[in-house]
Amino acid sequence: MSDLKESGMSQAEKFDKWISERPVKPPCIVACPVNADIQSYVSLVGQGRFQEALEIVRERCTLPASLGRICNHPCEGQCRRNKIDEAVSIRSIKRFAADICMDLPHPGPVPKTKGKKVAIIGGGPSGLTAAYDLAKDGFSVTIFERNDACGGAIYTGVPKYRLPKDIVAWDVAAIQSLGVEIKTNTEVGKDILFNEIIQNFDAVLIAIGLSVSRGLPIPGADADGVLLALPFLRMVNFDDKATIGKRVVVIGGGNVATDVARSAKRLGAEEVKMFCLESDTEMPASPWEIEESYEEGIQIYPSWGPLEIKVKDGKVAGIVFKKCLSVFENGVFSPKFDECELTETEADNIIFAIGQAADMSGFKDTELAIDERGRISFNPATMQTNLANVFACGEVVTGPGAAVSAMKSGHRAATAIARYLDTGKISALHIKEPEAIGQVPDEIVEIITKLPRTPAKLVDASKRVKNFDEIELGFDQATAMFEARRCMNCGSGAEIIEEKCAACLTCVRVCPYGAPYVRQARAANFALENCQACGICAAECPALAIEIRHNKKADIIGRASRSMGGSFITAFTCQYSIPEILNPAYVKTEHIDGVNQVSMFCNNRIDTIHILAAFEAGADGVMVAACPDEKCRHNKGTDWPKIRVARVKNILNDTGIGAERLELAKIEKGSAEALAKAIDEFKKKVKELGPSPLSRQLTPSK
Repeated sequence: MSDLKESGMSQAEKFDKWISERPVKPPCIVACPVNADIQSYVSLVGQGRFQEALEIVRERCTLPASLGRICNHPCEGQCRRNKIDEAVSIRSIKRFAADICMDLPHPGPVPKTKGKKVAIIGGGPSGLTAAYDLAKDGFSVTIFERNDACGGAIYTGVPKYRLPKDIVAWDVAAIQSLGVEIKTNTEVGKDILFNEIIQNFDAVLIAIGLSVSRGLPIPGADADGVLLALPFLRMVNFDDKATIGKRVVVIGGGNVATDVARSAKRLGAEEVKMFCLESDTEMPASPWEIEESYEEGIQIYPSWGPLEIKVKDGKVAGIVFKKCLSVFENGVFSPKFDECELTETEADNIIFAIGQAADMSGFKDTELAIDERGRISFNPATMQTNLANVFACGEVVTGPGAAVSAMKSGHRAATAIARYLDTGKISALHIKEPEAIGQVPDEIVEIITKLPRTPAKLVDASKRVKNFDEIELGFDQATAMFEARRCMNCGSGAEIIEEKCAACLTCVRVCPYGAPYVRQARAANFALENCQACGICAAECPALAIEIRHNKKADIIGRASRSMGGSFITAFTCQYSIPEILNPAYVKTEHIDGVNQVSMFCNNRIDTIHILAAFEAGADGVMVAACPDEKCRHNKGTDWPKIRVARVKNILNDTGIGAERLELAKIEKGSAEALAKAIDEFKKKVKELGPSPLSRQLTPSK
């Protein structure tokens, strides 16, 4: 959505337009529950435009620093790079974009132009996301939050070693800065009545999440030492004096269970065991959470269900499990057990992490409809409850899931509320879903440069279990930009300008990936699954009928046409091998005096008109810096720049400017230091040549 900043458009309209204009998106975007514009923000990080990347992330993933740490990143599972080598580290790139911008001021208030007020009950991921959209749309938004800070489960339930609380506060502050009013320590039904909120606001959104832990009614469940997951995690997060027994058994196989087990280890438990109904291949916890748990010494026992808790003198002494044979039958939860196969283990504490429910006490004796399961009755097509101006979203209606999924529900609710307040009517939401680009063909896989994935580093397990310090280390600038370089820009490569196309087949001939083809209508087209956005076809097209979406001709010419004043040279560089940092200001690259650096996706994209534009702007010399082959993401990095430089040299000789003012420099190390050295040597050469004839005409004082 990087190009959708039109004033007057609602958040929903911007999203709809973004999908409609190009419904076929990279699989990472399609897999993301909020359909974040992953491709744009990863590309912007690769271009050194970190602040702009953060702005793109926030449009759909409204808690970027938090989700950059804890998101279950389904996008990475669908990354087309998986077929080449390994997925791009998308989550870590998102985190970097937030972390590098943390010293910047937050966005600032949005004018409240709608004249309507919305109350949001619950400040978790779904409620905060709805608040973001509604505030951006010009509504007055107030969040009522029962805790002392917003964030919901990611604030109270996610352990500090995964998500420090100041990170959550930073994300929340950015939303609050839009003009959202947040009333903390305000519990509905206790500090303010639900009916009072309905009367004072034009629309109300219930986004209270699932804050109640479930236990099991087995013998001994009421013994001293039996705990529930969410109260335990809250204690871990906010009680510096929290303690636990030496032997801890956690019942459950999801991410909450691993959080509980790993937190117990950090509190000093000497032995922590997890038992769950699911087999080792069925455990709902994320694979990396299970792996990290094993590394920290957590013992995991799949396919066991609790039978009874052993009690001695009113306190937990141990627990007995029975073998679980299966958990589901025809997709329905229906566990089957072997009652004769039992196992017993000693324990000082038993912690149930088997499920959650909503606390509906604040809506008691109101007209809000609650179903037989204790959930809010609502229409998922409209997000509306039985009350005309009351809507619901998040886990309170969708059930438990990842934070990013709750955020999707928040976006939907905001769209529904905005339409209701704008029109006075309720209607079913028809939000367009993007389609995914096909996988890379096998024959193309073989010729794409392999670039190893850079995973986020973790603190060594032996050290991290001793405290609650954050265990995952974020990317530094160089690593983030390298990892962003691995993105293949799926679907953002070549596009045809049909009225200019002569169907000459030049693009078909020069493309190394077999992307272009000529249709019966005698105009070229491109197979999106093949195109790698290298730009060779655009530079070779004699009719100038091809554009590269993320590396447009006009943008390159605009930068090539900059005049530095006085004597200067222009240097075309590959943004991946030799990056240029554009923002935020405090990390911006300091330009070399007398050099206009023009960063491109790849210098395979260099065109004769780009080079000539630099001379026309008054450059005394132009250097095209090509990467060594092993550094080029498209292989043979000097081949096409060499051809185009040779063409322009002929033109320079014919016009009397002189071919010696243009140089192709192969930057062997592909580094900023090597570039600086090559530029310095070229500047000395140009200085000896003196001002170019063209620059003397443009600036007679020279």
